[in-house]
Amino acid sequence: MTIVEMRVHMDCLGCKNKIEKALKKLDGVDNVDVDMYKQKVTVTGWAEQKKVLKRVRKTGRKAELWPFPYNQEHHDYAQHYYNQYYTNPANYYSTYNYRKHGYNGHDHGYYQQPPSSTIFDERYSSMFSDDNTTGCSIM
Repeated sequence: MTIVEMRVHMDCLGCKNKIEKALKKLDGVDNVDVDMYKQKVTVTGWAEQKKVLKRVRKTGRKAELWPFPYNQEHHDYAQHYYNQYYTNPANYYSTYNYRKHGYNGHDHGYYQQPPSSTIFDERYSSMFSDDNTTGCSIM
């Protein structure tokens, strides 16, 4: 018996049903458990890990192997870790090894850092400054 845990980007119940239906049709799958809150899909049975991952990706959803450890004593560790360090959803992008390994870049399953606020020029931050009284046209 094997257990395959994946993080799958799901937006609605339609996505959830589509993934469940596709996985239940796969030979060797005994049970499919989908957790929309954690974006986690757990598959138990005799199916190979690569085949399960490939089947989920055929539905059009971004999927990768579950990157967080599972501990019986601290059963909700992954969710606490996720909420503590990462508040924004992951930025998914395809790489040359995505189809084979299911990773997003070189972090091997961890979330990407959010873009920094240094993208904006200084003129945007000084537009609403108290020093420049004519800069804000809203008032």
